[in-house]
Amino acid sequence: MGEKAVKGGVQSVERVFELLELITDAGGEVTLSELSSSTDLPLPTIHRLLRTLVSKGYARQLPSRRYALGPRLIRLGAGASSQL
Repeated sequence: MGEKAVKGGVQSVERVFELLELITDAGGEVTLSELSSSTDLPLPTIHRLLRTLVSKGYARQLPSRRYALGPRLIRLGAGASSQL
């Protein structure tokens, strides 16, 4: 996440997509610590963003306290795929 934000972009949206990409790159599940070591973001910020993603269904917290991609991403992927 060392890259500068796109001019005119919304920082929190950029951060959320970066976290989703990091989870994907890690095989679909990660810990807060793993995300923290992969970004320049403070742990509380990562936690807040993930809690929002969990509440919307775009991420899930597993019993092991790891975070995984959520089921609502399937709908987004299917919609994008059908347009390609």
